[in-house]
Amino acid sequence: MRSKRSARKRLADIIYQLLFMAVFIAIASSTGCVRKRMTVRTNPAGAMVYIDKQPIGLTPVSTSFTYYGTRNIEIVRDGYRTERFLRKFSPPWYEIPPLDFFSESLWPFEKRDERIVDVELTPEPIVPNDALIASAEQIRLQASQGVAVSPPPTLVPIQPIVIQPGAPIAVPSSFGTFNANPPILGPVGP
Repeated sequence: MRSKRSARKRLADIIYQLLFMAVFIAIASSTGCVRKRMTVRTNPAGAMVYIDKQPIGLTPVSTSFTYYGTRNIEIVRDGYRTERFLRKFSPPWYEIPPLDFFSESLWPFEKRDERIVDVELTPEPIVPNDALIASAEQIRLQASQGVAVSPPPTLVPIQPIVIQPGAPIAVPSSFGTFNANPPILGPVGP
């Protein structure tokens, strides 16, 4: 009789051990992680985004990242100034070592760390035709004399054009001249 009880006890111990192992394996395999995601939005949308010199896509665009730190962000769109800046992404409190071991390995739930970068694009200034032609003539003269080229003229900000409904549109008549056959310059220097 004693052998039957000890056999039952051993069988119960084995079942409890197997159950404990199954629960431990289930908990260990269902550990969560930290999902790190960066979203870049621009106004207006449709700009190309480069993060650390790698193309990401057109805005609005999201990408995952592995490490925190300073990122080199470049945003390019035709008709707008190219925006280049550094953005530092500091880790949240649960990602500071040694806490990151628990949050990424032992914590049974998923955490999300979403970083959003909003950028307001500024339109590229337009150089008036007269200033552009004057600058070109000055560069041509300097090149013929062998003088170093000066920097381009300062840019004039864009003036918004307001058109009233039903009002006639006035088009300025002085657009500058265009010479289809520009003079050919000789060699530079003596």
